[in-house]
Amino acid sequence: MNTKTPKILLIAGSPAGMSFLGARLKKWSCEIHFASSCREANACVGRHRFDLVLSEFRLWDGSPYLLAGLLLGSNTTLVYSYLTENGSWWLPAVKNGQSVWGSLAMKPSEFIGFLDAILQEMKSRQTANADVSVEPMFKAMPE
Repeated sequence: MNTKTPKILLIAGSPAGMSFLGARLKKWSCEIHFASSCREANACVGRHRFDLVLSEFRLWDGSPYLLAGLLLGSNTTLVYSYLTENGSWWLPAVKNGQSVWGSLAMKPSEFIGFLDAILQEMKSRQTANADVSVEPMFKAMPE
């Protein structure tokens, strides 16, 4: 059986900002990388191919908004975290290299289910070494 560990990049101003996600990802046996600035994130994306990138929307040196353009055409999924007084809302930007801007944002309570589903999809696809048919995880915003 040919299995590959999902490679994940967490981007946050401090490691504490993504510590809960790091623990969740370790349960899935993911290879986790961390960047704390836009500059570090761009360098990481330039050196490595990631399956999933989870990023705070605002960092001390700017916004990692431009990462979406760098990841288009890859097999990477990118989701931004936007901090509000009610917790972090999650904004899908790229799914498997395709733009999904305009997808509905996920509430904090919805994000964990999404994360588990996407990691399961990655593991299944890698184990089977073929594409897995799954329900779309992003819904278009109503017009």
